[in-house]
Amino acid sequence: MPLQIIRAGVANAAQIATVGKKSFRRSFEHLFNSREELFEYLEHTYDPVKLAKSLRKENNFYFLAWLNGEVVGFAKVKLNSLNDQIESIAQMELQKIYVLPEKHGYGVGTALMNEVKNLAREVCPDYIWLDTHTSNEKAIGFYEKNGFNKIGKYYFTIGTQVFEYHLMALPVAIKIRAAC
Repeated sequence: MPLQIIRAGVANAAQIATVGKKSFRRSFEHLFNSREELFEYLEHTYDPVKLAKSLRKENNFYFLAWLNGEVVGFAKVKLNSLNDQIESIAQMELQKIYVLPEKHGYGVGTALMNEVKNLAREVCPDYIWLDTHTSNEKAIGFYEKNGFNKIGKYYFTIGTQVFEYHLMALPVAIKIRAAC
């Protein structure tokens, strides 16, 4: 069975939780001073009950990637999510895009990004924005390859640590809005 992307529903909450925990931990565990804070964050953020509530929200879109019958990645988009560093009232946030590390190189991230861009063609925001950790060079390169540019910094606190992120934005009107 080849790569397949579906729109996720409440029934997929546990699958999203599994991919999210594994991907986040493998990518960012080395940045945490406290394993306890990392595990608390993972348990809170990827709680299937919490994810099911998020999946029910009208402005949230989740895409799930399947490769050879196995869930290997997901993306979460939030419509009408405004970042005050962007001068526009029509924004869409790419909150998460995760692929299991052992499935990097199979085109999963690109397929998920294509679904995000297809959604943008439907809802026609001025910008898609995201944040990515400043040390995550692989992700930064992926986003730049997909038309995103660094436009600022963002800081996020997990437990007692403050993490620095690049704010990146894709101007939809110029890059992908042909259908709008």
